[in-house]
Amino acid sequence: MKTVILCVGISVMFLGIANSAPGNENALARKYKGDKGIENDSDVIFVENFEEGPLDAVKSRWESIQNIEIMSLSTDIPQGGAGKHSLLMTHIGGKSTGAHLYRRLLPGYEQLYVRFYVKFDPGCYPIHHFFHVGGYNPPTSWPQGGAGIRPAGSERFTTGVEPFGDKWRWDFYSYWMDMRSSPDKKSWGHDFINDPRLKVERGKWICVELMMKMNAPVTESNGQQAIWIDGKPWSRGGQIVSHLGKGFPKGKWIWDSFNPDPEGVPFEGFQWRSTEELKLNFLWVLLYITKAPPGHVSRVWFDNIVVAKKYVGPMNLSR
Repeated sequence: MKTVILCVGISVMFLGIANSAPGNENALARKYKGDKGIENDSDVIFVENFEEGPLDAVKSRWESIQNIEIMSLSTDIPQGGAGKHSLLMTHIGGKSTGAHLYRRLLPGYEQLYVRFYVKFDPGCYPIHHFFHVGGYNPPTSWPQGGAGIRPAGSERFTTGVEPFGDKWRWDFYSYWMDMRSSPDKKSWGHDFINDPRLKVERGKWICVELMMKMNAPVTESNGQQAIWIDGKPWSRGGQIVSHLGKGFPKGKWIWDSFNPDPEGVPFEGFQWRSTEELKLNFLWVLLYITKAPPGHVSRVWFDNIVVAKKYVGPMNLSR
C-alpha cells in the first residue's frame, strides 16, 4: 500500500518555514517524473532506489553493510515514485544498535547535494544518530570513528542530518576542525538550527536534502552546509537558518550549539579542511538507536537516494 506524503512545509509554514527553496524551479528532479531515469542525468553521481534486484543485490552497491538481517525490501514507497520498493530497517530494542549502508563517493567532490526520502513509524524510538555525509583522507571503504574528538583538519569531517532524539526536530550534527568543546571538554557534533518547531513528522514520507560545500582555498572558512525539508528551507526571526556559511545567519554560540538570533553575530563559516586532499567522499545511511527498551520495535524506511552536483529537490509528481 502506498503512503501519502505530507509536506512538512504545509503543516508548519506559518511557524517559520520559507515559501520556496532557491533553485526549486531548476531542480534536477523536475525533469524526471517519479525520479524515473534520474540516474542517467549528467549531474547525478549515485542513485539508490532499491529497485535493482533483491536485497542481496543491494549489497553490491555498498561497501560496508552492518546488520543486514534487520533490513528488508518493502512495498511502502513515497507517493508518485516510479519504483515499487523501499528499504525497511526494523530495529528491536536489546538486540542491536541498528544498521547502516556505507559507500565511498570517488574521486571526491568540492560540493554535493544528497537527497533522500525517509519515513519513521509513529512508534519509532528516539534515534541517537542518523544519515551522514562527509570526507576521509585517505578515503576508506568503511565508516571511521572519532566520537567526541575534534578533527585535525587533514583527516576527516562529517555532517549528519539528525532527527534529534526525543525532541524529534531536524538539525545538523557536524564535526570539523574549528568545532567547539562541550562542558565535558570533549568535542561532540554541533547543532545549528535549534528550533523545536522544525518537527520530524513520524508516520509520513519526508523528503530531506543536504548540501555541503568545501572551503576553498583551504585556509579560508568559506565552507557551507544547508538542509531542505520537502524542498523548503527553514526561516526564523527573518533569516534563513537552515543554510549556514561565512557571514550567515546571525546567532550566538552556547557551548557546542549555534542558536540563530537576528541580534547575534554573523556565523563564521566552515573551515572543513586544511588540505586539498580532503574532499566530500562518503555517504553513510545510518540508523543508530542505543536506548530502546528490550523488545521495542522501531521501523524506518528509506527510498529514492540521489547524490548530485546540483540541487535535486522533491520528486516530480506531475510531469
